[in-house]
Amino acid sequence: MKPRDFAILLLILVASLSVSAQDGWTLKKEKDGIKVYSREDNKSKFNELKVEMTLRARLSEIASLILDIENYSKWSRNLKISYVLKQVSDKELYFYSEVNSPWPANNRDLVVHLKISQDTVTKVMTIKAIGVPDFIPPKNGIVRVPFSNETWTVVPIDKSNIRITYHMEIDPGGGAPGWLVNLFAAKAPIESFKYLAMLVHQPKYEQSDIAFITN
Repeated sequence: MKPRDFAILLLILVASLSVSAQDGWTLKKEKDGIKVYSREDNKSKFNELKVEMTLRARLSEIASLILDIENYSKWSRNLKISYVLKQVSDKELYFYSEVNSPWPANNRDLVVHLKISQDTVTKVMTIKAIGVPDFIPPKNGIVRVPFSNETWTVVPIDKSNIRITYHMEIDPGGGAPGWLVNLFAAKAPIESFKYLAMLVHQPKYEQSDIAFITN
C-alpha cells in the first residue's frame, strides 16, 4: 500500500470511529419492528431515548393522530388524560397531559407546546413537542415535569410507507432516581408505538386530509 493510500485509509477509520463515539446510541429493546435506543445525556442524569420504526401509513395520518390530543391515552402508555389548552393554529397548539405513576410516587403532568412543520422539497415532516412547565400553575398532589423535549422526524419512503424517528429528552422531576428511570425507560416506548401503529389505521385517521401536509 502506498503511503498516500494508507493515510487516506487512516483518516477514514478515524472519522468513522469519531462518528461512532459521538453517536453513542445503544439498542435497548427491539420488538414488532420497533427499536428503542438509549444514550447518556451529559446535561442530565436521565438518558436520552430514540425510537425508530417503519410504518405503512401516510404523513397526514400521523399528523392527524398527533393532533388528536384528547385520544392520546388510547396509545400513549400510562397516560391518564390529555386536552388542548390553547389552539394557536391548525399546526400549533399547547396541551396538558397527566401520566399515571406507580404507587407510592405521585402522578406527573406536562404542559407541552406542539408544532408540526414540513419541508416543501423533501416532504419530511417534523413534530416538535417542547415542555413549557410554567404555562399554567402546578396542581396539588401532581408533580410538574420540569423539562421535556421531543422531536418526531417522519420521512416518506413511498406513497404508502413512512419511517419514524422519535427522540426524547426528559426530567420527570420530583427527585426521581436516574438509575431507576433509565432501567425501565425502554418499555413504555415499545408499547406506545405498537398501539400507535394499530390506531393510525382507524378510519378517522386514514380518511383525514391535513391541509398543510403534502403526502
